[in-house]
Amino acid sequence: MRWVPGCNAVIKVLIVDDEPLARKRVRDLLAAEADMQITGESGDGLDAYEKVQALKPDVLFLDIKMPGLSGLQLSRLLRTGKIPYIIFTTAYSEYAVEAFSVDAVDYLMKPFDRERFRQALTRARSRLAGSMPKAEEWQHIIQQLSGLTAGLPTQPLERLTVKDGTRLKFLNLPDITHMHSDGDYLHIHTVSGEHAMIRERMHDMERRLAGDRFVRISRSVLVNLEHVKEIRPAMHGDYKFILPGSEPLSSGKTYRETIRELMIRFRGDSRSTAHR
Repeated sequence: MRWVPGCNAVIKVLIVDDEPLARKRVRDLLAAEADMQITGESGDGLDAYEKVQALKPDVLFLDIKMPGLSGLQLSRLLRTGKIPYIIFTTAYSEYAVEAFSVDAVDYLMKPFDRERFRQALTRARSRLAGSMPKAEEWQHIIQQLSGLTAGLPTQPLERLTVKDGTRLKFLNLPDITHMHSDGDYLHIHTVSGEHAMIRERMHDMERRLAGDRFVRISRSVLVNLEHVKEIRPAMHGDYKFILPGSEPLSSGKTYRETIRELMIRFRGDSRSTAHR
């Protein structure tokens, strides 16, 4: 049942945080909200995933750093069925922009007060009622949170979580050779020949994997440089990337400059090695 302004509909809430005191804080604040019903709590990401499937909450208060699955990993798995609106609750500001890439309703920085908590609830109620926030408001929020993240170290991603039916698979990044996009989905290929699929756009994945290991060579292909055996010139200034167990992967026009810079870097690395 969806919440509708002016009705007595109940909004079902699931609280997910590995700290009992943090869950109690959210629970106490919700006690003053007549339309909010707490249907459950969880202290780790894997358990939370199962409870979302079973309880089908309307709103999910979700911590970022947790055992099992992080809050961001969990949010990316919740892409089918009845999807709850997510309010992140965390002490870490550096994940703010990434949180909004998964369409979070709000991002509460711990410790938060009652007024800030109620602002998040107002946004959640607006979403449930079908009234989306203005684009300008969200742009302002993201800019503010971007300012909070400036100069802060980010946590490198170590593995991807992939839903396979009712199971969850964990793929270590070094084992991934490349990815290619198919609409809203990414096909992930590994050194073992295993193939997995995840619902995520290439642009978002590229941002998550920002660094020296993964490079986007076309609109639809992202490669792990550690598994590239050769880079061969092709027609019209493009290149072919040779990876084990895969057909040659073609670069695209838009990414020529990126690949040229990559080639220059490789030449520089080879010279440095030769002079050691």
